Amino acid sequence: MDPLNYKLPKPEKGTYPDYYENYYKWSNFDLPILEALRYQMQDAIEFWNSLSEEESSFAYESSKWTIREMLSHITDTERIFVYRALCLSRGETRPLPGFDHNSYVAHSGANKRSWASILQEYQQVKQASLDFFAGLNEQQWSISGQTEAGPISVAALAYVMPGHDKHHQEIVKSRYLSKLRNS
Repeated sequence: MDPLNYKLPKPEKGTYPDYYENYYKWSNFDLPILEALRYQMQDAIEFWNSLSEEESSFAYESSKWTIREMLSHITDTERIFVYRALCLSRGETRPLPGFDHNSYVAHSGANKRSWASILQEYQQVKQASLDFFAGLNEQQWSISGQTEAGPISVAALAYVMPGHDKHHQEIVKSRYLSKLRNS
């Protein structure tokens, strides 16, 4: 199998936690998986890099994350998704733990870091994720297992990552930038 040309069907309901459905609507299932991940990575990096240092500190309400915290959340979540894919692809049979994304953000220290450092980390994690998935064989792509939230497959994890990122980009555009740039 040539991973560059490996086209995965959209994961079927019941093979992933229900709340991932929102992310899948942003994923491109018409492209081979590595091409979709590479395209999304380039598109996402371009979007996040278009935001200024000043904009990155903005939260549209006091109870909401700043853009820095949001990108830190995306980076943390991608690491967790890849960790889960790694575990499953290597034969882990025990259920994989969930995580409290709000606690991770609260402890991230994102608002004390420069936007440039958060962007650099994000880009490096994106590249590492792509490199990991490029090394999988056909059998590994089809492996499924359990998370605290329900069943998941390696393929479902690969497709949820770009959808999760795009979901947050759309939130930034509609809720953050619309207020920030129209005030």
